[in-house]
Amino acid sequence: MRLPELCLALLCATGTGTEPPRAARERPLAPGTAAGRAGPGAAPVDPRQAWMLLAGSSGPGNGERGRGRSGARTAPAGAGSPEKPTSAAPASPRMPEELLRELQLLLRGMAKLCRTAGEGRKEEESRKGNLRGGVQHRVEAAFRCRTREDITVEQKMWQELGLFYIPEREGMFHRGPGLNLTSGQYKAPIAGYYAFTSTLHIAHREPQRKGQGWRGSRLRVLICVQSRCQHNSNLETVSQLGNSGDLFTISVTGTLYLQAGQYASVFVDNSAGFPLTVQSGSDFSAVLLGV
Repeated sequence: MRLPELCLALLCATGTGTEPPRAARERPLAPGTAAGRAGPGAAPVDPRQAWMLLAGSSGPGNGERGRGRSGARTAPAGAGSPEKPTSAAPASPRMPEELLRELQLLLRGMAKLCRTAGEGRKEEESRKGNLRGGVQHRVEAAFRCRTREDITVEQKMWQELGLFYIPEREGMFHRGPGLNLTSGQYKAPIAGYYAFTSTLHIAHREPQRKGQGWRGSRLRVLICVQSRCQHNSNLETVSQLGNSGDLFTISVTGTLYLQAGQYASVFVDNSAGFPLTVQSGSDFSAVLLGV
């Protein structure tokens, strides 16, 4: 008997007493057997036997259940004597409600496994499709700007850089709110991880006397959160000043996490004994990586 027929027979047996469908009642046997000669409809399906077949076990009580509708077995007839019914030993079948409950649990488990496998397959196909199709995610917040004019940083001074602008040329960009070009502060429109970069072109003049102001001279460039470089997280680069030339470049880059409404800006710390100049065209940029 196929699995659908077994399920139909079991459900009918646990119902209101109606008979199973004909396909479930008629269990075909090999030609030449007694049941095969008797014709269809001679042997109805036993619900417990159907359940045990479905579960993969014949069960201890299958051989004790009768084949007739009255529940009695017929003893083998002797030579010349008619068959006489004999009383069958009472079997202890499980309650129909319990069998139905187990079948429902089995079907639910199979449905859950199929659903899980289908979802995993859909995710894998979607991922492969995105890779093949080159699906790109939109960048919600990003900018790149440059200093409009030279900015002088006095000796032994901290200074926050401002006076930026966005040139109308290839490669410059600005998307999303939050950038104040005058103050140089970028306020995060949403909380997330931001990649910051600043590249400064620094010019200085040699002191009037050789060696004057060079001892311990260094330059720090920082990108700080809320202008509190000593307390909040920041990005920092340190460069030792020397008299090898009048112009050099220093860069700082990294990732900061900003809450919505917090801002980041570029600071220059000049520890030398002479002024430095941040030349125009130095840039400041940021890109929202994700939340």
